[in-house]
Amino acid sequence: MLGTIYVGLAGMNAYSKGLDVISNNVANLNTTGYKAGISSFADVVYRSGGGATEGSPGTTITGAGVHVNADQQNFRQGDMRQTNNPLDAALDGNGFFVLQRDGQVYYTRAGQFEFDKDGILTERTSGAKVMMSTDSSSLGELQIDPFRTFAPKATTEVKLSGNLARTGSEQADLTSLGVIDSSGNTQTLKVHFVRDASDPLTWAVEVRNATDVVVGSGTLKFNADGTPSADNAPISVTVKPDNLPEFTFMLNCGATGTYAGLTSLLNNATSSVQLLKQDGLQFGTVSATNFDERGNLEVTYSNGEKKKIGRLVLASFDSNGDLKSIGDGLYVTEQGRTPKLSAGMEFGLGRVTGGNLELSNVELTEQFTDLIIIQRGYQASSQMTSVANEMLQQLLSMQDRK
Repeated sequence: MLGTIYVGLAGMNAYSKGLDVISNNVANLNTTGYKAGISSFADVVYRSGGGATEGSPGTTITGAGVHVNADQQNFRQGDMRQTNNPLDAALDGNGFFVLQRDGQVYYTRAGQFEFDKDGILTERTSGAKVMMSTDSSSLGELQIDPFRTFAPKATTEVKLSGNLARTGSEQADLTSLGVIDSSGNTQTLKVHFVRDASDPLTWAVEVRNATDVVVGSGTLKFNADGTPSADNAPISVTVKPDNLPEFTFMLNCGATGTYAGLTSLLNNATSSVQLLKQDGLQFGTVSATNFDERGNLEVTYSNGEKKKIGRLVLASFDSNGDLKSIGDGLYVTEQGRTPKLSAGMEFGLGRVTGGNLELSNVELTEQFTDLIIIQRGYQASSQMTSVANEMLQQLLSMQDRK
């Protein structure tokens, strides 16, 4: 009977731990990246050196209750939720984000990232630094300050498109050609075209600045089919802004034998010239950030330029048993376990989805089903203990009557 009491107490203790696991799972229903705990029950056996009857040889095996392992977790994929934070990231598939704090490496599925007051990419809840692969380091922190601005670039090439008429008006103008100086400011120029009086396929070109001073000139010739002639060369234009260094760009009116630039088509009496492309860049500041599917963090600037400044380092393990939870959605490796590090969509790692978070993988219906089973098990163990106690009391009362 004493054995029955101990067995019942072992059951009550095990089911109590199982209830702790369920309550913790339900409490973390909305915790980002949370992985549900699992209770694993196993029987306990007591072996004695004697046989089944007193004095007989052999081994007696007696059930001694149950014990529970409540440290396991279910790493099933959680649902994705789109957020308004472009620095949030979720993993669709295998892998963990890698973090570092005070020299300790952690792993997590919670991708709530942000730049802290020092400009370092960190995980929001724990404050740990997010490990990235950059041009300067294969595994280190990312400092955003060097990438907050995009330096301006003076224009070096301008490409025009349109048509210069063979008949009709003998002149054409591009009245507002904006080019970029070395400080990122726009210098407005005017391009003036004059058709040769004796050869309608030849045009004189002048580029004038805001004060109507000629800063570049040349001749533009066309073939009979209206495409630029092989005799053409880009026109050199030198601009001298006030209080800034002068800069030179090449005015390109089109490639030989193509219709992509300026043309002079037969029976077309209308002239129209426009800017096709210029390679100068204004001063830019960060206007947007986002992660691509491989974990590259791309920065978009106000001048339209984009730059990939780092890539998330992801970790994979041979077994989820290599990890131990320490709270805050963080895991550490068991002693002697080393993960494989790589980028998203490599070596079996999942796809990074920017602007999303992975939700908890707790299923309420599953937890409530387990709760009913735990409750019944606890009640049954408690009842066994009560019955054994009553029988023991009866035995003791019989002894008192002797």
